[in-house]
Amino acid sequence: MATVSILIPAYKPDYLRKAIASAKAQTFTDIEILVGDDNVDGRLREIVEGFDDPRIRHFHHGLRDCRRNSEALWQRATGTYVKWLYDDDMLMPTSVEALVGALQANPDSAMAFHERVIIDSNDNVVQVPQPLLPAGQLARVDRAFLVHNMVAGANNFIGEPSNVMILRDGVDPSSLMAYRGWNFIFLTDVAMYLNLAERAPLTLVGGHLSCFRRHPTQNSSNASPTIAAGYYEWEALVRGEAAAGRMSADSLTRAKEYLTRTYAHAVESLGIKELVPLRRNLNALTESPTADLFTSSQYMADISEVFEMVRARANAA
Repeated sequence: MATVSILIPAYKPDYLRKAIASAKAQTFTDIEILVGDDNVDGRLREIVEGFDDPRIRHFHHGLRDCRRNSEALWQRATGTYVKWLYDDDMLMPTSVEALVGALQANPDSAMAFHERVIIDSNDNVVQVPQPLLPAGQLARVDRAFLVHNMVAGANNFIGEPSNVMILRDGVDPSSLMAYRGWNFIFLTDVAMYLNLAERAPLTLVGGHLSCFRRHPTQNSSNASPTIAAGYYEWEALVRGEAAAGRMSADSLTRAKEYLTRTYAHAVESLGIKELVPLRRNLNALTESPTADLFTSSQYMADISEVFEMVRARANAA
């Protein structure tokens, strides 16, 4: 049993060695590193077992579903804390140490997170985002702050799951990354942050202590057949939070303005035609009763049409 379980839901072999090596190199050593191989043939076993470290274990899940692979890894974890690491990202050596320290200093917190730099396929740093907080400092973030600053502006300032650590006790992995019963495709991380903040405050650790890799084959690429979800899931969050009475009129107006601009760009410049049905009815965000925004018959009809279009595009890919 370890203090921290580092969970790597893996599918691609391209950068997996680097991800595992960065987990193994942590200054906080009371860890286990669990790799969930989501390939049908278990092809990642050789990479994982090549490290010859008893803390690193390979599990062949073969589910072809990142969310279910993540849930299966969570069930295998023994640590007090769970640290995500995706197969193409990397951790700086003090990532785990900093996050454990933040959670121990804030024992009522559900999750701690730090910032990250952006790297390319060759590990070159191509972007260093403006710091949210000076390195080493801590700040607490509540759910209202997430709704106003993350959901309303479609701004995931926490970033990817590779930046976070979660207190494992009491968390149901089957619903952790779902939003109001909806299993997202792209914004599973944002759903997770909102769900955890429902339970307790989150803790921000200042400092860029992980690396998010951008490369052409990742699911968030514009070439992905499900790329439309990266847009319409933000609208679902806006509607859900507004319907629950958690979004002010000003925030809702700001969200509508953002969605209007991004839908226009996505449809007209990127050719993501799946968003057309939703784009037609964005005025409802500020003109309809907020309590109905998530379940109105018009929205249900529009999103069903979008789902059919996304499925058709995925099947044709």
